[in-house]
Amino acid sequence: MGNCTHSLDARSIRGRNAGVHRQDTIVAISSAAGLAARMIVRLSGPAALDLLKAVGGGDWPHAGHRIERLSFGDAAVPARVAVFLAPRSYTGEHLVEFHLPGNALLAKMLLADLLAKGARQADAGEFTARAFFNGRLDLAQAEGVAAAIAATNQQQLDAARQLLAGELSQRLHPLMQSLADTLALVEVEIDFSEEEVRFLPREELRQRIAAAIAGLEKLLNESARFERLDHQPTIVLAGRPNAGKSTLLNALAGHSRAAVSEQPGTTRDAISATVMLKTGQVRLIDVAGLQPETPAAADHSPQAFIARQMQQAALRQIESADILLLLRDATDPRPPLPLPRLPQLVILTKLDLLPDAPQEAVAVSAKTGFGLDHLRAHLDRLAFSQPTGSARIALNARHLSAIEQCLQSLGCTAKETASELIALELREALNALGEILGQLSPDDILSRVFARFCIGK
Repeated sequence: MGNCTHSLDARSIRGRNAGVHRQDTIVAISSAAGLAARMIVRLSGPAALDLLKAVGGGDWPHAGHRIERLSFGDAAVPARVAVFLAPRSYTGEHLVEFHLPGNALLAKMLLADLLAKGARQADAGEFTARAFFNGRLDLAQAEGVAAAIAATNQQQLDAARQLLAGELSQRLHPLMQSLADTLALVEVEIDFSEEEVRFLPREELRQRIAAAIAGLEKLLNESARFERLDHQPTIVLAGRPNAGKSTLLNALAGHSRAAVSEQPGTTRDAISATVMLKTGQVRLIDVAGLQPETPAAADHSPQAFIARQMQQAALRQIESADILLLLRDATDPRPPLPLPRLPQLVILTKLDLLPDAPQEAVAVSAKTGFGLDHLRAHLDRLAFSQPTGSARIALNARHLSAIEQCLQSLGCTAKETASELIALELREALNALGEILGQLSPDDILSRVFARFCIGK
């Protein structure tokens, strides 16, 4: 209620939707497409154990796992079967996982057989949605599952694990409990308004609300933003012509991305490649070799025009780079090339042409592979190192919007004197935090959350 107007439409959908498809048993292939050591088919619902038995799985009075010889279609296949009994399963229902040999055709055959025997193809995110509706996860934890699946670097994966572990929920629950207690006291005053009984002095009310605001602001200050964790660091290789930039790019990328020649000036435009480091992916950019002097503007020859354009494009990439590397040919006696900004790292190249490797320098030979592992580790630290005291929890746009709405409602309580209006603002604030955990969530919020999942999750 950012404008402090009063209209309350909080709806709890957990009760309304918990029964949706409750009698269905769903099935899906849960492993990624492509070659793999095993393929996983997941089955969840009240008929899961009966369907397991129908494909040769035998009786399962207890949870566990064992090798079974399954029969489906025209195949008889040994597979490891894992059984989780309700309510102690991921979905809160009877859940069966079939771990088949890594052949996608076998997984499709088993899926078709289970569908023919009465299971239903699971919708995207439906396994995790059932975990939410059955109280196994709150909504923030469910988003942690989706974030872990989509993670492309270690920071994103760590943030997703924190959500899944319930760290955001643990931070919000005390705040919600305090607001709920405060709301209860204010509502008691409303019930006994005729007796003019004041159960919560206004000074204590202001202190409680101020403490809740401080707690939320502390959470925001200590949190990262998921959208920022998605940023792929750009690393620019700069240096004189023929300093070995293209050769190093190809060596780090693992394939020939840039043309390599002994002739200086081979690279005319920025060439990029995605490189996977230990923590995550970076974009490596090879720019044209920098010259101490470029042709004067008065020189209108095609060669001079192209040279000026090459230098300008290289300087733009250097200015916008997250990380700048200066490459120096170890056999070149000239002084370091001046750059418009300080590089984070200076790299000596072509070490294979020197009899002895220099000391106290990052030196490589892209030709022999010398020093490349050390360089990769160095780049990983530059691109992904976290400062001391860095954020432990990451918030997405939905979390931020709900927290902002809560703060606005709490701020509005200071403008109200009537207990009824204070109670309404407190309830709005509590509902906003409840949306984060899915305790008080409109249908469209849940649809957006689970629509991001893939089939089988």
